[in-house]
Amino acid sequence: MAKDFFEATQETVRKLNSNEREIFDFVVKNMDEVRQMSIQSFAAQRYVSTTSIFRFAQKLGFKGYSDFIDSLRDTAVNKKNAIVPDVVIGRNYSEMYLKNAMEAVRVMSQQYVADIVEVLTRRPNIYILCDNNTHVIGQYCEKLLIGLGFRAYFPEAAYQMQTLEDHIRSTDMIIALSYSGEAPLLIDFIERVYLKERPYLLSITRADNNILETLSDANFYIFAEEICLHGIDLTSSVPMLMILELLVYEYIRASESTFSPV
Repeated sequence: MAKDFFEATQETVRKLNSNEREIFDFVVKNMDEVRQMSIQSFAAQRYVSTTSIFRFAQKLGFKGYSDFIDSLRDTAVNKKNAIVPDVVIGRNYSEMYLKNAMEAVRVMSQQYVADIVEVLTRRPNIYILCDNNTHVIGQYCEKLLIGLGFRAYFPEAAYQMQTLEDHIRSTDMIIALSYSGEAPLLIDFIERVYLKERPYLLSITRADNNILETLSDANFYIFAEEICLHGIDLTSSVPMLMILELLVYEYIRASESTFSPV
């Protein structure tokens, strides 16, 4: 029986080199497409040899490419079979909830983490942009960063966001939070800013190809069971919150000589 892809790669993903990590990220964000590919078409898509793809699959712990594809197919089927009421009331939801949060942390790019810590050490002004479903996370992020002494700004409404457009400089940082990565208001705002300045853009979105990801200098992707009940989006924001806090903790660790214990 094929293993769930994320369970199967839980221990091995950290052993990948930078090129293999790029392939892994591509698989995660394009799982439905990759599971239909032959080894030849997958290798051609990534501009590598079939031998490189075979070794990549083995390095992740699979016997070969077929075993790798079977795992992707099994993972995709399990995801499609999820029914909202069963996800919410099922006994195993707590396990899935924790698994998604842990997976988001486990696949964080350490290079991106290092890059963000380096940007934060420059003490940039930080602008936090959110869609409707991540508003509370944005408020908390602002509070967290202000507590660390940053000049952090979180526009509570769309009109407040527009007033910031002419204030953002290339030396600043934007943190964009959107599960879908397709929020029109955020994307339109960022594109207008890019016409004048080029601040560092950190985004957190779901694990697929989306517009916000393509605009970003660093993108962290999260996993969550998408739940909508009575027209209300109840998809968990916990993985997003965990990533933000871990980035802050990494910055504190790197700057520990400047912080005094309370």
